[in-house]
Amino acid sequence: MLGRLALSARLYLSPATIPLLATGLTRSSTRASTRALSVMGKQDAEEGAKLTPSRRRRTKAAAEVENGNAQQEDGAAASSPKPAAKRSRTTKPKKDAGVAEAAAQPASEGAEAAAAANGEAAANGDAAAAEKPKPKRKPKEPKPPPGPLYDVSMRPPRFEGPAHRFLSWNVAGFRALIKKDAEALKKLVALEQLDAVCLQETKLQERDVEKIVQEAGLTDWHVTFNCSTAKKGYSGTATLCREKPLSIRVGMGVEAHDDEGRVVAVELSDLWLVNVYVPNSGEGLKRLDYRVGEWDKAFAHFLKELQQGPGGKPVVLTGDLNCAHCEIDIHNPKGNLRSAGFTQEERDSFGQQVLGHAGLVDSFRQQHPGVVGYTYYSYRFNARASNRGWRLDYFLVSSDLADKVHDSYILKEITGSDHVPLGLVLKKA
Repeated sequence: MLGRLALSARLYLSPATIPLLATGLTRSSTRASTRALSVMGKQDAEEGAKLTPSRRRRTKAAAEVENGNAQQEDGAAASSPKPAAKRSRTTKPKKDAGVAEAAAQPASEGAEAAAAANGEAAANGDAAAAEKPKPKRKPKEPKPPPGPLYDVSMRPPRFEGPAHRFLSWNVAGFRALIKKDAEALKKLVALEQLDAVCLQETKLQERDVEKIVQEAGLTDWHVTFNCSTAKKGYSGTATLCREKPLSIRVGMGVEAHDDEGRVVAVELSDLWLVNVYVPNSGEGLKRLDYRVGEWDKAFAHFLKELQQGPGGKPVVLTGDLNCAHCEIDIHNPKGNLRSAGFTQEERDSFGQQVLGHAGLVDSFRQQHPGVVGYTYYSYRFNARASNRGWRLDYFLVSSDLADKVHDSYILKEITGSDHVPLGLVLKKA
């Protein structure tokens, strides 16, 4: 008995029974549809018999009008492109795996091979896309400098005649420099046979001066310090001379500008040597208006007075002027248009007041036109090694002295500060 039941079950689900079942279902559904149409026809006939002649005429006319409209709609539909058939919203129930395989049309071997190849290719493509690493962005190469880089090999042969030999250096803290190398200045003095050294940003108080000079090994020099009284450990300038100056001026003589220790001027036999640490416009350019509107004008007037006043003499101005005057004086001009030291306001003031009104000449640019030479390098971003700097420090001379400049140089290899020393060899008359 169990064997017959199992056999009947296999027959019922076998592929041979599927067409028979489908045919039976189709015939039964056809009979049901015929009976439904017959019933509907009888109902229409009964309703038509109940109508009066006048209602029959009206009904017939309405039917004719409706048929005419339907024909017009059919014609319009035939002449216009058919819209794409919408997908049925009904979801088909999942078929049993055996029934689905029996009902489906068998695919040809070529189609099966193509489908298999397409599937394999798609799988391989997905795998390749997943395994393929994303290309790395190449680091931006630094732009080449706008001219040849300054090198000490560009210095002329040593001048053996009588000359002034000056050196300037923003030491970013005199005490800090001595701690790094107590003989740093003494070595430079011997190397360049200097007559005077001008330092900026000494950050000293008056009580510290004597001790620092002793530690630097320059006790036999004539030293003039101008220390900040506005803030401790801030700003400050110092000028050290081998020979005693004829006269000394500490500050510009303007109380509003002289409390930060920014100016020392010493009178030598044939010129004034002016040492300056110009105020920085500061973060957010908070001191820009003071710098260009007040300080620069007062300083230019001071320089002109030294040249044209009673007993006036030519001027050699040196120090940290906190301005890169031209685009060649900064490694990234476009990116620093609103950075302190390179704003258009500062550059215009430098040209109009310091160079123009005071009548001074840039000795380095006169001797090395088109040469890139920087005097300041940030401690960040490996700036010195990659030569990304600013030229903020200068030797400017009165126009009467411009033709006497023998050597205006930069000592990039000297460390100890974020600024580098620069020097001037000026022939004596």
